[in-house]
Amino acid sequence: MVGLTAAALALATAAPAAAQQPAVHADLDGDGRPDAVSLVQVSESTMLLRAGMAEEVLDVEVPGNARGTPPVPVDVNGDGRAEVLVPESVGANTITRTAWAHSPEHGLVPLRGADDELWRLPEGGGAGAVSTYGCTGRGAGAVLDAVSAARNEQGTFDGGLRTYRVAAGAVHLLREVPIRGADREDEVFGRDPAECAPAPNQS
Repeated sequence: MVGLTAAALALATAAPAAAQQPAVHADLDGDGRPDAVSLVQVSESTMLLRAGMAEEVLDVEVPGNARGTPPVPVDVNGDGRAEVLVPESVGANTITRTAWAHSPEHGLVPLRGADDELWRLPEGGGAGAVSTYGCTGRGAGAVLDAVSAARNEQGTFDGGLRTYRVAAGAVHLLREVPIRGADREDEVFGRDPAECAPAPNQS
């Protein structure tokens, strides 16, 4: 097992059945077989992310409280190996997720930005804000667009569109475009997280 302390293992083993979330399936290592991925809430602010691979079970502690929300399989770089978005915080209108991938050398590892911070993707927003993301392209041309904006005093939305590329386990910001005075129906908010879903043979 990778990245799992003895204390967390003891907590996960002793956790009530309600803390174990149903597994989702995603081909994390690209071997053509779906891997079972699940979350166990081991404390108020810590979870155990578990992946049942073909020949081993990988565990890693991840921050957050999913409050029963399952991880989401994605393929953000179009390489045929799925990643999972793990709910870190679940609010009334917004879910913020971190991204995790499989590394042959290190097990389950987080995707990080240039500042070495965990890459976080919010989705939702409610009446006063909007956050969403979507993916385009495959292979070297694959990118993820993330949109975040808040309603201003005029009732329109201000914020920004960020375009990312994920390569070699790192997240690279390619460009950032400001959003000013956009209507909620503006096409910039049309990014759909379903665009990031793995190909059918990956899940």
